[in-house]
Amino acid sequence: MNELIFDSIREFVKRHVEPLAVRIDKEDWYPRELVRKMGEMGFLAPMSEGLSLLDTALILKEIAKVSGSVALIQDAQGELVTEPLRVYGGDKYIVNALSKGELIGAFALSEPQGGSDVASIKTRAEKVNGKWVIKGKKMWTTQGLYADVYLVAAKTGENGLKSITTFLVRKGECVKVNKIEVMGNRGTGTAEVEFNNCEADNIVGEVNKGWEVVKYALLVGRVAISAIALGLAEGALEEALEWAKSRELFGTKLVEKQGIQWYLAESVAQLASLNALLKSVAKTEDVFKDEGKIAVLKYLSTRIATDIVDKAVQIMGGMGYAKGTKCERAYRDVRLGRIGEGTDEVQLGIIFKIINKEGLKYFSE
Repeated sequence: MNELIFDSIREFVKRHVEPLAVRIDKEDWYPRELVRKMGEMGFLAPMSEGLSLLDTALILKEIAKVSGSVALIQDAQGELVTEPLRVYGGDKYIVNALSKGELIGAFALSEPQGGSDVASIKTRAEKVNGKWVIKGKKMWTTQGLYADVYLVAAKTGENGLKSITTFLVRKGECVKVNKIEVMGNRGTGTAEVEFNNCEADNIVGEVNKGWEVVKYALLVGRVAISAIALGLAEGALEEALEWAKSRELFGTKLVEKQGIQWYLAESVAQLASLNALLKSVAKTEDVFKDEGKIAVLKYLSTRIATDIVDKAVQIMGGMGYAKGTKCERAYRDVRLGRIGEGTDEVQLGIIFKIINKEGLKYFSE
């Protein structure tokens, strides 16, 4: 990342994100003005501003160190909505408005009957008097509660993944939203979204080729959510280290205990390895070609980050379990990484499919 950009994001996080992190979590408060500020600074949809996927990942990691919720908002807005619209021919005005935070967007994919099996979605789009009309229900939609526009995956035929089309739908009276209470990443507007015969603004991509749009969003999103997991782990570990340095136990500082030193050393070694993997994978020029490596990154980073945050809580003891600490908040936030944008099991399935087809050489190149 350009040093100027890196300095800017660190300063932005310190001045604008960190002071709001506790309120966002405690009050389940959506920080609308902060979203606009992120857009003004070019941090909300970095790839639309000409930055790379690697730059985006590093920006997300810095944000997640202090707020998993704000990082998830950026991911939903930037990587899951704005980026596929930019690549697959969305309205330029809307792409710009989303990247600047003037509009809020949501990626409407998962449904009540499941999320991993995209081919089984029930939401349908049909032509009525020359207009595409959408009817169906979506679940777990980040920013769904506050969105102005939705990127919606719907069935336009009966041929599984080959009959999915993606549409842009504006919020209106035909859209009904219901808040979903979630354990972590509070303040992100997670919702059930129901489309009751909504007219679509336009098709994103081509009819019956929406799976390519969805898959692109998910692949970019998996890199993003990996970066968020690592940021959460780093933030929690930094807090635990400072606590261990200040806490006295049986006449010595907690950090002088060998068991604590091993927790810290092992976690740092894991983070160093995962950060190197993130930088390597995020340099990809073709996310479709590197789907297997992205799956490895997401599987390892989210699982290991969860373990690191757990160790950080253990180091802090009761304080790590108490509301108001980064560790406690990260403990709830990081768990989403193993579910959202493709579960652990989905990633392992992708990895094995490539092993079965190409052997181990793919992962050693």
